[in-house]
Order: sequence, then C-alpha cells, then structure tokens
Amino acid sequence: MPLLRRIGIPLLLITASSFLALALSEVGLRLFRPVQYLKPPTPIRPEEQGESLYRPSLIPGLSYEMVPGRNGSFEGMSVRTNSLGMRGPEPAPPDPSLLRVAVVGDSFTFGFGVPEEETYPSVLARILNRSPAGRNQRFEVLNLGVVGYNTQDEAVVVERKVLALDPRLVIVGYVLNDPEIDPRPSLHKYFDPPVWWRHSHVLRLVHLGWNWLDVWRYGGGDYIRYLYAPDREKWQSVVTAFGKIGALTRERGSRVLVVIFPLVPPDGWTSYPYRDLHLQVAQTARKEGFEVVDLLPVFVRYPPSDLRVSVEDGHPNTFGHELAAQAIADAALTLIK
Repeated sequence: MPLLRRIGIPLLLITASSFLALALSEVGLRLFRPVQYLKPPTPIRPEEQGESLYRPSLIPGLSYEMVPGRNGSFEGMSVRTNSLGMRGPEPAPPDPSLLRVAVVGDSFTFGFGVPEEETYPSVLARILNRSPAGRNQRFEVLNLGVVGYNTQDEAVVVERKVLALDPRLVIVGYVLNDPEIDPRPSLHKYFDPPVWWRHSHVLRLVHLGWNWLDVWRYGGGDYIRYLYAPDREKWQSVVTAFGKIGALTRERGSRVLVVIFPLVPPDGWTSYPYRDLHLQVAQTARKEGFEVVDLLPVFVRYPPSDLRVSVEDGHPNTFGHELAAQAIADAALTLIK
C-alpha cells in the first residue's frame, strides 16, 4: 500500500498538472492566438442554404454536390445547373445517333472564372460535332466538374452518377492537388463533419506542426510533392480511385481518358518543378488502361499570363480551356471510333 501511494500520488499529480497545462494552453490560444488551421467553419445557416450553389450530398462517400436547378450569379460567375446538378443544359433524350461523353473533375473542369460555354467540356462538344465524325452522329459532352473535388470524390461520381448516363467515354480532369483528401479545401471544410480534435486549438496546433514535419520529410518542404509520396495515404487515394474508375468503366464498356492540367505559374515555365509528377500520374493511369493527355507540352508554348484567369488566380482562362479542348479532341475521337 505505501508503494502504491508513493507511485500513485505523483502519477496523479503529473496527470492533473498535464490536464491543467493543456486547459490553460487552450484558453490562452483561444483568447490571444487563435489557431485558424483546420478550424471548423461556422455552419451554413438554413436561410443561407437557399442561396448556395452547394448542398450536402446524400451519396455515401461524397460530402457535397451542386444544387440542381440553380441559375444565377455565384462567386462572380453566371452559373446554371441542370436537374442533375451539372453545370450546363439538360442531357439530351436517348437517341441511337447520340454519343455521350462525361467529364468529371474539380474547379478546372467546372470552369471557375469562365462562362459555361467557354469551359473545355463545352468547347470540346463543339469541336467534336464539327469534326467529320460529327456528320453521322451527335456528340454530347456533360460537365460533372465540381469545385473542390479530388480524385477520390470523382470515383464516387463515376460510380453513382456517370454510369447511369451510359457514356461511351469518361474524361477525368486531373489537377496536381487532387491527392488532397484532408479537409483543407474550403468546401470540404464546410461539408465534411469535423473530427473531434479539430474543435481544440491545442490539438490543431499539434497537427499543424506534425503536418509541417511530414511536408518536409516526404516532400522536401514542397506541399505538392508531399502529396505524391508513393506509399503515403494521399497519393494512394489516387491509385485506389483510378483502380475503382477502371473496374467500373471496363464493366460497362466505357473508355477513360485522363487529362493532366499543369499548375500554371504566375511567371515563366523554365523552372516548372512538377514534370516528374505528371509522369507519375500518367504511368498510374496507363496501368489501368486509360489514355492520357498531358497538357503541359501544350501550355508551355504560351506565357502563363495568356493562360491564367488573373495574376492572382491560376485557373485556366478562356484561352486555356480552348487549348485543353483542342488537345483532348484528337484523343477522344480516337477512343470513341
């Protein structure tokens, strides 16, 4: 008993003092140095939901989706969504002469910062229908791009939305931040239920420090390279998603084309650091039997200022979408002969 008391009392004091230190640290951070990293956002109020372009998704594994039937101005853009929640018009009725292409992706595919008719899916549809192949059949290109989606989300979209549309070709618009599966992107932060520790400033600070160490350990301080560490969860999410898309489309007889967008730098292309990551994505896609269009060789022919929405915004502008559509068209026509 004396031994238990000698051990138990100091252990109890250490535990109590640790909890007190954590509590004081939490209060101090909340009052004087709030930690914004992965802070749970203020929930969208019910009265605001009627004005939002997005809503929680009822599909398991997909946290949010676009609201069907929207037509208005959102984030400075004119956006129209059809009854299926896609940017654009209603899908055409089934027709033997109709050949359907479905495009999944994130804000690059959605066309952030450009009008609907100037997004690369819309331009692609016009190119295909004006081609010799368009004389005997009609092409429809459906834009299922949603701001903030990653490849993991897009695999769910293919399974639960795309296959029901019976496309001959599925295009996956790939951007180099697509392995990002934590709730860092703004929309995921709003719609993903926050895990318990994100309510603590202390624990968010610890996670920030641990994440910073991981970025240095696996990416040499470069966040994008960190996402591509071969055996880590983030890159493996892409490998798994490609495998899922491949299995689903092979079963339905649909072909898949992966389109890799470069991150357009604000200055020149000479020091573009991610050419090897483009190759990593392309090799993984080809292992699943996908065709690949890498837009880097196309984009590097032009100054970045000719391709970006603005100096501050690296999304492709109208010209960037046009270049993408032209590069995709030849590959698409070969796949859907």
